[in-house]
Amino acid sequence: MPTRRSLLAASAALCLLLGCGTPPTTGAPAAAPAGGRELREILLGEAPTEANGGDLFGAPTPTVREVVDAVDAARTDANVGGVFLRVGPMGGAFGRGEDLSAAFRALRAAGKPVHCHFAVTDNTGYALLASACDRISMTPAGDLDLVGVAAHLFYAKKLLDTVGITADLMQMGRFKGAAEPFTRDEMSPETRESMGALLDDLEASIVGAIAAGRHLEPAAVQAAIDAGPHDSASARDAHLVDALAFDDEARAHAKAAAHAEQIVRVSFRDDAQSFDLDAFVKALSGDTPAATTQRSARVALVYLEGEISDSEGSSGRGSGSSGPFIRELRALADDANVKAVVLRIDSPGGSALASDLMWHAVRRVAARKPVIVSIGDMAASGGYYIACAGTEILAHDSSIVGSIGVVGGKVAFAGLAERIGVSTEVLRRGTNAGWSSPTAPFTDSERTIMQRMLRSTYARFLSRVATSRHLDPARVSAAAEGRIWSGKAGRALGLVDRVGGLSDALHTARERGHLAEDTPIEVWPPRRTLVDLVTQALGGSDGGRASAVAGVQAEDALRALSSALGPVGSGLARLFALAPLVSGDEHVVVAVPFALDVR
Repeated sequence: MPTRRSLLAASAALCLLLGCGTPPTTGAPAAAPAGGRELREILLGEAPTEANGGDLFGAPTPTVREVVDAVDAARTDANVGGVFLRVGPMGGAFGRGEDLSAAFRALRAAGKPVHCHFAVTDNTGYALLASACDRISMTPAGDLDLVGVAAHLFYAKKLLDTVGITADLMQMGRFKGAAEPFTRDEMSPETRESMGALLDDLEASIVGAIAAGRHLEPAAVQAAIDAGPHDSASARDAHLVDALAFDDEARAHAKAAAHAEQIVRVSFRDDAQSFDLDAFVKALSGDTPAATTQRSARVALVYLEGEISDSEGSSGRGSGSSGPFIRELRALADDANVKAVVLRIDSPGGSALASDLMWHAVRRVAARKPVIVSIGDMAASGGYYIACAGTEILAHDSSIVGSIGVVGGKVAFAGLAERIGVSTEVLRRGTNAGWSSPTAPFTDSERTIMQRMLRSTYARFLSRVATSRHLDPARVSAAAEGRIWSGKAGRALGLVDRVGGLSDALHTARERGHLAEDTPIEVWPPRRTLVDLVTQALGGSDGGRASAVAGVQAEDALRALSSALGPVGSGLARLFALAPLVSGDEHVVVAVPFALDVR
């Protein structure tokens, strides 16, 4: 095992190798301008993240807020004549795409042209381009994967049967499909109905955005989608792009349109991602600086991202662990200088226990100060459970909400154990003493108890929504049953208050908190640095749990699988993610089907 002295020496060598300088400020030009009118260039090679964007040593992935701030900075800077935007594939980032579209529309409304270029993009990326850009160019050898939306659902019952594993799972809500990947070989009629309605709304959102942005009839847009994917020639013939050009040619055209003298590329790597040798050595020696206490009036921006778990430690890049989230919300509730909170959610749910605890934490803050909930791509099941505790909920039409339902049970490995030569016996003192044993499915008595627990959790979920949203219980029940909705449908059902993105939520929070528009924003969780990871690896801030490094590595493996196999990999990664929830200490979960990939 390495000693601290060796770690210190390694840190010095690493610092010399990588450099310990300070990179450019977030959203700032990559180099100081030499003078003259500017064209700002923004590169979005993939969808921006919600929080903690980018890797420590790789190319930075900006957050939604960083991109919006960069666009707003260009809008308000009199020295900026326009923006050149390059976009890559954006996957299923429907809500995040609408956040960006709103910022670029405001830029164009200020009289500053937005010229855009792509080599390869997809449904969501092109919807952003169509709604945000005055002119779109495409690389001659490029691809436009505009084909409409599809949901890839994966069912593993045959696989489990083959290896001798039994998924003994139950659900509350006819449309609650989170158990289906383990208990069925095909889609249920209820899931087909629910997913079909969601896809209809998402498709309509894409068609509407393209039709409005490109001044085309919706029927013509739908015909172009049905004829996709497109090469450059067919994209031009369908009036989806204005020109075929290489990026340097498109950049020159944008520069001329902006009457700019120079092109300045925006950098999204900020000071939080840097580290210096002094801070690194202090982290390794256990001497970490305390966080600076902010004493001025401010807005808190809290991210809830990823699967929700009943855990005291942080896990990977997500912020869905209940312990840190609750501690932060309690601190914000007691901090008189925090006048309002924006809770940004992108989560498919998870632990029912954690969701209820986190709901209470949000509710406690909302009793003292405004909590404006901003839904990104998804706040479903446990994600919506927590969202409903806020003062007001904003979502885009293409966001995913609802899934008010419960799934629970366990995964039994008796068949697998027998096949590999392992025999098991269970001694009981108490009728249901072995109810959580992974060696066998539930007995009739144990199943009755499990169903009672699920009914209780479901009733509590319904009650939380009815109380928080001031809705009649019958109206909540009609919107529940585990069914997922688009933000547009959720608004009609009373699950969402109004259309809006992150910028709208921040504006509302300042307004309700009686704050000026330039009031500072405090963000939680802060972006991880190498110093943070090293500190946790040495045993500090995660309460004795496994270090964040392992969590990041595990998540990176799933992301690599997803990237390599496309929708199949993404579905399998999410399928694997559900297994620990129903085979460990947590037997009741509120989550959407993890084996779901909508693009």
